[in-house]
Amino acid sequence: MNIEFPISYFEGNLVFSQDGSCWAYYQLSGHNYDFLADDEKDVYFTKLKAFFWQINLDTHLLVVPNFQSIHEKHTQFKERLSGPLVEAAIKHTDDAGEQLEKLLGKEGTEYRFFLGVKLPKPENIKTKHSFFRDIKESWKEFISSIHQASGMEAPEILEEEIQRYQKIERRIFSKVQSRLHVDVVDEQDIQWLIRRNWYRSVGRAPVLKEWSPGFSHHYKEYREGTTTVRRPFYHDVLRLSEGLIDDSLKRSLIIKQVFEGDEREGHVAFLTISSVPYELEFPGEEWIYAIQSLDFPVEVSVRTETLDNQKALTAVRNKQKELKDQDRHARETGNDTGLNVLEGRQEAHELEAHLQKSRMPLIKTSIILAVSAEDEDELKRRCDTVKGLYQDMMFQVEQPYGDQWLAFNEFLPGAKRYVKDYVHFMEPATVAGSMFGATRQLGDQQGFFIGSTGILDQPVYIMPNRAAQGIRGTKTNALSAAFLGSLGGGKSFSSNLITYLSVLSGGKALVVDPKGERGNWDRDLYDLDGQVNIISLSSLEEDRGRLDPFSIHQDRKEAETLALDILTFLTGVRINDSERFPKLTAAVREVSEGERPCLSRVVDVLLENGDQQARHLGEHIRSFSELSFAPLLFGDGNHERAISLENALNVLQIQHLELPAPDTEQEKYSLSEMLSVAMMLPISSFALKFIHSDRRIFKVVLLDEAWAVLNTSQGSHLAARLVRAGRSMNAGIYFVTQNAGDLLDEKMKNLIGMKFAFRSTDQNEIQNVLSLLNLKDTEYNASTLRELENGQCLFQDIEGRVGVVSINALFKDLFDAFDTRPPIDDYQSTTNGVLL
Repeated sequence: MNIEFPISYFEGNLVFSQDGSCWAYYQLSGHNYDFLADDEKDVYFTKLKAFFWQINLDTHLLVVPNFQSIHEKHTQFKERLSGPLVEAAIKHTDDAGEQLEKLLGKEGTEYRFFLGVKLPKPENIKTKHSFFRDIKESWKEFISSIHQASGMEAPEILEEEIQRYQKIERRIFSKVQSRLHVDVVDEQDIQWLIRRNWYRSVGRAPVLKEWSPGFSHHYKEYREGTTTVRRPFYHDVLRLSEGLIDDSLKRSLIIKQVFEGDEREGHVAFLTISSVPYELEFPGEEWIYAIQSLDFPVEVSVRTETLDNQKALTAVRNKQKELKDQDRHARETGNDTGLNVLEGRQEAHELEAHLQKSRMPLIKTSIILAVSAEDEDELKRRCDTVKGLYQDMMFQVEQPYGDQWLAFNEFLPGAKRYVKDYVHFMEPATVAGSMFGATRQLGDQQGFFIGSTGILDQPVYIMPNRAAQGIRGTKTNALSAAFLGSLGGGKSFSSNLITYLSVLSGGKALVVDPKGERGNWDRDLYDLDGQVNIISLSSLEEDRGRLDPFSIHQDRKEAETLALDILTFLTGVRINDSERFPKLTAAVREVSEGERPCLSRVVDVLLENGDQQARHLGEHIRSFSELSFAPLLFGDGNHERAISLENALNVLQIQHLELPAPDTEQEKYSLSEMLSVAMMLPISSFALKFIHSDRRIFKVVLLDEAWAVLNTSQGSHLAARLVRAGRSMNAGIYFVTQNAGDLLDEKMKNLIGMKFAFRSTDQNEIQNVLSLLNLKDTEYNASTLRELENGQCLFQDIEGRVGVVSINALFKDLFDAFDTRPPIDDYQSTTNGVLL
């Protein structure tokens, strides 16, 4: 069957069709859906319903898979690499690409959502000689149509007409934007939407670079009086349809295409929805979103026309007459009336009453699904799977005979409805219940690979410093991240992996390692080539005072603040203690203003004070200063032992640290535990000093056992300072903790960007985790957290989307370097760097 290529010309997001119509196309940024509560899902449903109720224009909904070339994505990332490890980073990126292609294939899949709106025709500009002008224009249109039909030339397009459509489009965009979050597409998107149809199951559709039908060398332009006229080269647009289509099979098509020098074939079948259930359950039967549960990509094209309430009533009443005639004919011939006729009459009667009461419009809708595969057998399997999926929702699906080429063309932007035998009159709520725009997509689609998600094993990439760039669509500008979960779930592993990849990509990192689990990195992370600095602090005399506030900070005010934070925590003195707090403050200030200030000198000043309370404070503090690793805090005024952080990756360890269990109440801490928690305060302050280095370089501060900092008022205040300074200084603070409740303070919660929540079984902790992720405590969400496997997490990206990600280091040497589990062969098991 031969039909005319439907597209005449396109410019910007406008597509001019051969029938004289003009369409504007937009892209929806997909929104999170799976983990929303019912009332939250209803918010999106209401917006979609309002859109279809009010748009009153023809629309074209397109859901198309975008095959992401792993090689191309990694090539783009390599162009952004910098720093002293760039050669190692390039090698790692190439190796990761090869490994991913073995595991997932050469291409990943993401769904993109496009909305086309047919623009109303602009009013003609009237002149004194409008009658003669109309005759002239009509004659030109007639001659142009003859030329076009004979292939002599393309139709003319007035520059004035384009400008008027652009003005109309701006008004329509505002109307659409008020209901849906959309962006205007560009000419490259339109080109891709055309070309991709001839590359189904063949390969990634190539996009012509620096090509546009709007470039002056692609169309003739001349002036006719005061009017500028364009005559696009029709064959220039037509060349985007290169490829051969074989429709001899009648129920499917064979696409023959030359791809990367080879002749290839792809098979595609188009399925139509022939019957839609009168009532659909929402949430639960989202008939467009449902395709994302399949293990292969499916395309959807939905074309709608709006019938206002009066036209809708007329259409329903005509249908009632038709069904009534069928009923009467059956009775006159002595036959029983079919059940479908009886049900149809009842439904039509109810719909008429509903239309009269609600004054709502009806949406004239046609739905086509496209399924493709590399061979005919796989195509049949996939078609049967799609039919089964929709039949479970009481949809009836057909694979029409002889209409495959017509259905193929319906997926082109700017085309019209060609298959007219499967039209349905739907309520706006039924169309909205499809949940067009809902997605399972996660991550930044750029950066480095961290794992995969969904039944399609879509690769997940992140760019850790992207949130601070103010990119449209992001829900946060915070660079900090949280890694949550119970022991052994994978939070340390994932935070280690992302920190390592950030350093390899050109960043710097300071890792606070209170448990001494990363002492092997200098020998096991051989790609870092001498850039790993393990700083192991001990009770030896050579390390004395290396964490003394007056050694860390040269600024006296900063040093005084940190000294007071440490001492008030150790002594329990509150700021509202009008007797002891002033004495402690005075002693710290006196030491700060003297020579060779240090924390030990504060103890001496208090003991030398004639006041009994001051001496008691001094004795209290001295009881801590005599513990084994206390000399790290209580220096002797020698500040020449400062810690150097010149290397790209720095690991700060403290020997013999005795952190209490996370659920231990502070009143029950032992002396060693009190001092161990206090030790985290100068370390965090040291991290604050670290992130104030070169802001051109992205920096990571990884705080393992972060609850020890967050669980004190002094530490919580210091952590908030860290994350606030992090964004402006191009640094991310990574909190690794078992207690999500430590981050639930509103000030802190809003400063966290990405969140990685691993398995948790405690009900209170599950509630805290869901609250941190801004998810409701539903049974589905809670059970998902409880049932996560090792290495799996609920990941919330910077656009607020949530999904389950399987963290994957890809290489066994990295897995071994980051694995913190006990080295027992029966317990330790890996497959290509995935925690099992």
